[in-house]
Amino acid sequence: NYHTSVATLKYWYDEVSALDLPPNPLDRLLNELGGPSKVAEMTGRKTRMVTRTCERTGKEIVSFEKRVKKNKDADSINIEERQYFQSGEKLIAIISEAASTGVSLHADRRVANTRRRVHITLELPWSADKAIQQLGRSHR
Repeated sequence: NYHTSVATLKYWYDEVSALDLPPNPLDRLLNELGGPSKVAEMTGRKTRMVTRTCERTGKEIVSFEKRVKKNKDADSINIEERQYFQSGEKLIAIISEAASTGVSLHADRRVANTRRRVHITLELPWSADKAIQQLGRSHR
């Protein structure tokens, strides 16, 4: 019966909506550190959950946002984000293994952002070689 199915679906939707689930760790980190305007995200993700404050009501709103813009792929977005970090426009960088190949985030004289780097690993790789390579993205 259609009406019974709709009522069941609504019941389960309401139950799931009422759950107080923790956010994705990467999304939480991004939002806690200031959001996309302050944090350079270099990952393979196409979307993310962003928390913003509604100007009208003052309440926090969580929205689903595409990282990849029209006419741009994830690689070009990651290059752009890296440039924002290296220029000092964004002072925090989040980088995943998916986007880290060939990426240098060193503070040297060739970049505007020469601030000291602090490297925090959210998820350790299985291989020690990969862990050392990740640390080398920000420290040499």
